[in-house]
Amino acid sequence: MSKLLSPKVDYVFKRLLTWDAEILKDLIDSVLGRPNGRRIATVEIKNPNISPEDIEKKFIVLDVRAVDDAGREYDVEMQVRKYENYPKRTVFYLCKMYGDQLKSGDDYAVLHPVIGIHFLDYAPFPLSEAEDFQYRFALRDVRHPDLRFNDDLSMHLFDLPAMERMTRSGRGDDLLEWLRFLNRAHEEGDETMQEHYQNPMIHKAYDTLKTLSADEETRELAEKREKALKDEAMFLNEAKKSGIEEGRTEGRKEGRKEGRKEGKWEAIELGLYLKFGDKAMGLMSKVREIDDLGRLDMIVEVLKRTNAIGSVEKAIGRQTELTP
Repeated sequence: MSKLLSPKVDYVFKRLLTWDAEILKDLIDSVLGRPNGRRIATVEIKNPNISPEDIEKKFIVLDVRAVDDAGREYDVEMQVRKYENYPKRTVFYLCKMYGDQLKSGDDYAVLHPVIGIHFLDYAPFPLSEAEDFQYRFALRDVRHPDLRFNDDLSMHLFDLPAMERMTRSGRGDDLLEWLRFLNRAHEEGDETMQEHYQNPMIHKAYDTLKTLSADEETRELAEKREKALKDEAMFLNEAKKSGIEEGRTEGRKEGRKEGRKEGKWEAIELGLYLKFGDKAMGLMSKVREIDDLGRLDMIVEVLKRTNAIGSVEKAIGRQTELTP
């Protein structure tokens, strides 16, 4: 059998959870700690499709959006990259999901809870601030944590590397078994699965992972996605080192025109993302249509001076519908 794909590649993660809604349902129930009598009856996946064009896009989020039988909505993500605006982007997405439930003329009573469940392959917080692998954020009073404003917005974060350091055994605990599976499934064989996992849904997920891994097209797309994520991380690191103002790449350092242009494109893309997050996705797609170095310099200057996305939009020269 060919080597299994890693569930920590977001493309594989999404394919796995959208293959069978029962797998997704069990993962959500395990995260929320629901007893058998209160588990989700049904879950509908709202965005099951993945466009091949999205595989190699920078900053695209391959999340899983779902709604359960009680109307609660979920945003389930795997994140392998760490970037500065992740908290802002996450809050924006959850609030948008919440607001999109309300149509013109609807009463606020129709709103249902929105729950984020994010698995991170990096430490979200410095060790000096927290040493844990599971976090839950909600609307609570700072002085009286037991006093909740309401339960309509909440976020579950899981630090997968910390979980690996802090616990070695989770057999019989559905959540710990899921976290171990996400961390190690691509390295474990059939015998290890039998030894370490009791949850039948995880065994079903493992069989699904084997099926996905054996499919040539899926493997090719997963490898492209993994490369795109690595390239994106390298781009962010290098661009941060050189700074938005410098916008240098190796080509620019060597004085080549194409290198200078590439450096400016990347500087503008980074500036857009750091200032405006996913809202600027539509603008990023237009930047590389600009070949004039002087015009690119002007856009960089506008980015330095303003926090208004409309001003940058005008500088790019096209009224573009922004990605929500």
